[in-house]
Amino acid sequence: MTRKKSEVLTEREAEVMDAIWQLGQATAEQVRERLAGSPHDSTVRTLLRILEAKGFVSHEARGKVYIYRAAIERRKAQRQAIHGLLERFFKGSAEDLVLRLIEDEQLTSDQLDNLRRSTQPVAPRKRSTKGDRK
Repeated sequence: MTRKKSEVLTEREAEVMDAIWQLGQATAEQVRERLAGSPHDSTVRTLLRILEAKGFVSHEARGKVYIYRAAIERRKAQRQAIHGLLERFFKGSAEDLVLRLIEDEQLTSDQLDNLRRSTQPVAPRKRSTKGDRK
């Protein structure tokens, strides 16, 4: 039985993507320089090929060098990861995820208050017209 192609990033793939998002575009060597643990050049190139197959990066050949760019924005990758987490472990319930974060003391009550304030809709401002001015 073949394994389903994962849309989720492994920890090391996320590190590679972080380097590319920070740099905007990069060679395999530039990515390797940003990774912890001094991975071998062939390891980084393999990770880049995997990320390209997953649709996270694309490359352009410049002579013998490949220049890699993110094919997906960081926010979209975050949304995909959160959606996968919600589906696999919380049956799609964001509420259950937040409750778990609170129970595990990953979210303090102050942080929760800040989230409430930042997500409350702001009432639209009344537009003034020439007739309203006095």
